[in-house]
Amino acid sequence: MYVLNGTKELKPGKTWTDDNGVQHPSNWASVWSDDVKASYGIKKVTIQAKPDSMFYQVNGPALDGSWTSTAKNIDDVTVTNFDGEKITTLGLKSQWIARTKETANNLLAPTDWQVIAKAERDRAIDSDVATYRAAVITACAAIEKAITDITYPETPSNYEAAKAKGEDDRTDAEKKIVSDYDAEIAAAFTSFKDLFNTPVDSDGKPTGNAPIHDWPEE
Repeated sequence: MYVLNGTKELKPGKTWTDDNGVQHPSNWASVWSDDVKASYGIKKVTIQAKPDSMFYQVNGPALDGSWTSTAKNIDDVTVTNFDGEKITTLGLKSQWIARTKETANNLLAPTDWQVIAKAERDRAIDSDVATYRAAVITACAAIEKAITDITYPETPSNYEAAKAKGEDDRTDAEKKIVSDYDAEIAAAFTSFKDLFNTPVDSDGKPTGNAPIHDWPEE
């Protein structure tokens, strides 16, 4: 990314006009040397790695190459609008529990006919199918439990008031309340993200599935 005088992004392949009203050609980025670019106040900025949008609300990049990110809620959030209607936004936990159930249903669907045949005609379910279906159901329950076991701590009664104050205006006790609670929230969020990490050996080779994708092989 190229930035002009720290205030404006310049797009390679696009013309641009300087403060003197001079329009510069679209091939400026490829034909101008670094010294020429610098003489016009053009600086090449390295864009930092973008936070994972699965876990964060992300904006940017800014002119310094940085991103602004806010962690998404892992728990559902319910608010009341001006009409008194309660609106719930599903958190990451609810979203992934729903995805887990959907995955389990998709894995079971191809052999559902055997279950129906068993119920309607007493046709025996193939043993390997029965074993696989049981493994899918067990895996689904284990993944859901891994998700639901991650919980945010209860918010201390005086946390919001302490958080609203500036750092310098908080008492030592308030600083500890804010610090401890924020650390617990961060730890819970990290635990949720860890569910997506694939285990590896000392050589970096995968040794299994990420906990949230730990389904049996067909």
